Amino acid sequence: MTAVRSGSYPEDAMSSLLFNVSGLLKEEVGATRDADINDDVPVDGGSRRMTGHVTMLRTQPGVLVTAHLRGVEQEQCSRCLRGIEVPLELSFDEEFFASVDPRTGAALPPPEDVEAFRIDGEQLLSLDEAVRQYWTASVPIQPLCRPDCLGLCPRCGKDLNEGPCDCEPEADERWAALGELSSELKGT
Repeated sequence: MTAVRSGSYPEDAMSSLLFNVSGLLKEEVGATRDADINDDVPVDGGSRRMTGHVTMLRTQPGVLVTAHLRGVEQEQCSRCLRGIEVPLELSFDEEFFASVDPRTGAALPPPEDVEAFRIDGEQLLSLDEAVRQYWTASVPIQPLCRPDCLGLCPRCGKDLNEGPCDCEPEADERWAALGELSSELKGT
């Protein structure tokens, strides 16, 4: 199964994650279609290169989509602020509900869950929103260039991964009493 690239959708709004499932919806429950993804996919106003595989399974109310996708998110290390590439892997199973009967074209009642994914009236299934949601949830909150990143000096801003800075260590007043005790013990 290949992505739809024609019809009433403008070319700039098209995604490789838009599938015509009219034939699948006319088949018996249990019928499947497979698709490989290797394309730039729109995510949050930008485009991300994504590869992977999608399986679509005909269910009574629509199509169950099983997706395994990979991509890279451009981020900034939360400690040293270097630009980094964060590899992401998305795996999800989501059911998409038909909005029209594939044989008669009559409108079907919406699913109970108002946030459920729908197949549009032209029987086009778009994975764009599902991929956007899973992609956004997969991006780490505090990405790191490496687990032991030392970050930046809070006073001079030097990247401590490149070596120590010339700043004097700050004395923490909470430890002053222990410092005095240490000095007294060393004197005896």
